[in-house]
Amino acid sequence: MSSQSFFLVRAPTSAAISRRRLVELVSSWRLPEDEDSRMAMTTVVSELVTNAVSHGAGDMLSVTVRADLGKSRLLLEVHDSSPVLPRLRCPSPESESGRGMVLVEHLSIACGAENTVRGKRVRAELALPRQPAGRWQVFDRLGPPHAIVQRLLNAIRLLCRTKSGEPTAVSGR
Repeated sequence: MSSQSFFLVRAPTSAAISRRRLVELVSSWRLPEDEDSRMAMTTVVSELVTNAVSHGAGDMLSVTVRADLGKSRLLLEVHDSSPVLPRLRCPSPESESGRGMVLVEHLSIACGAENTVRGKRVRAELALPRQPAGRWQVFDRLGPPHAIVQRLLNAIRLLCRTKSGEPTAVSGR
């Protein structure tokens, strides 16, 4: 198992830095990856860090990356000083934000958040390709990228419906 943590200043540039650091780690650890898994990894780390920057607390945040080749898994964790846990939101089509945790939930095998002594930890577990070449099996079942986007949009719509079929507002994170 490979593991490394790095610290970031809680700033708008942190998401880009976290993506770059993650790609460097995956490359240096020689983890199997392909275009789809790289997109999933960088999207998830970017969304977790963006949420910590936007809704977290404190001047710093930390990102932990763990790879378990035996299980073909990559675990991403982002720690910040706020005790407020993220919540799925139901943005309107015109909203410019609020879709991050929905993306994380649908691109990861498992995700969650918990309070820690110093704030919270938000984590996501992703599948790594079993072999370096070829497409990521999960994406093969889902179809081409436009089909994946359509499935995510459908999931957001489902989250925004009450039992009566009327849209519901979800406040907060």
